[in-house]
Amino acid sequence: SSDDEAAGAAPAPATKERPRRTRATRAGPAETDPTPVFQYPPGVAASDSIVVTRGDLRRLEPDEFLNDNLVDFYLKVIVADARRSPLGEDPAFGDVARDVHAFSSHFFTKLREGDSRGKLKPDSEKAQRAHARVERWTRGVDVFAKKFLLVPVVEDLHWSLAIVCHPGELAKRAVARERRELDVGATEDEDEDEDCPARPCVIHMDSLRMHSAKKIEKWLRCFLEMEWRKRHSDEEPFTLRERTARAGGPPADLLLAMPKVPQQTNSCDCGVYTLRYGQEFLARAVCRGARLAVDGRDVSLCFRDHDFEAWFTGRDIAEMRRDIKKLAADLELEKIRAAYRREQAEDAAAPPAGAAPP
Repeated sequence: SSDDEAAGAAPAPATKERPRRTRATRAGPAETDPTPVFQYPPGVAASDSIVVTRGDLRRLEPDEFLNDNLVDFYLKVIVADARRSPLGEDPAFGDVARDVHAFSSHFFTKLREGDSRGKLKPDSEKAQRAHARVERWTRGVDVFAKKFLLVPVVEDLHWSLAIVCHPGELAKRAVARERRELDVGATEDEDEDEDCPARPCVIHMDSLRMHSAKKIEKWLRCFLEMEWRKRHSDEEPFTLRERTARAGGPPADLLLAMPKVPQQTNSCDCGVYTLRYGQEFLARAVCRGARLAVDGRDVSLCFRDHDFEAWFTGRDIAEMRRDIKKLAADLELEKIRAAYRREQAEDAAAPPAGAAPP
């Protein structure tokens, strides 16, 4: 599912392919050619369409850094058009577009853009400003109806991936918990989480363990609280409880998991690792008989029963660069063939040379 496309943005003329400005990760000489190569999704001219340029594609060469155009492009592919990716090879693979929403790489940057004033609490001015900066990205999509939200994060010239799991369960859990708290005699058993079939959490995957996962979870928690208030104003609001500092305190409503994932051994592959994390996660979580259910037991044990580190190797990352280049070449060829078919149709419809006008 896409961002502004889902918002019902009016399509722009298909003939105008203008590359959007990109925020490069360690921009260097690779990104020098703004010549458009293809638009994705192909044949669609919504305002969130991505125009991939020659300069973007040069970043798929070894030792180059991926920019936001490439990250957004591939996340769109594995979510909205998974048949083009290795995910489509699994006959048990589920409906990704129905179950998953991938945010633009600009979403998280905009969410916390230059706003250090005040406390980040629900309905605070700071929270309202943060939500106002990003609400256009969810204007046409109910994030609480999705099973997973993919949030690419780029900070300090480094990429990582946050995955919000089962956001739709948050309201149920938080409202039920708040009602229990009003019941003086009620008790809460923390072990109940282990029996929870769909446990809301944020999974953070970082190939250098460089980003602050707690800070990312805090901002996403704020966004979800404000999004519920704005989009579900007719329903009971909720405030997500954080885990207390004291040992044995009650669990947070939105847990943070930082499983051990494959780590890069160079300084240039963080963007490719981020894309691979998303692809491998979806391959295990969005299919019939999912191998990664993200249930209460998984989360409470920080996915101890899942060997994330065995998901892929450095060699797979090099191969993934080549696979994305192949995908780009296929899309470019599709564009050329579509243009040729249009020309053929126009020629066939044109009156013969020298023919008298009707």
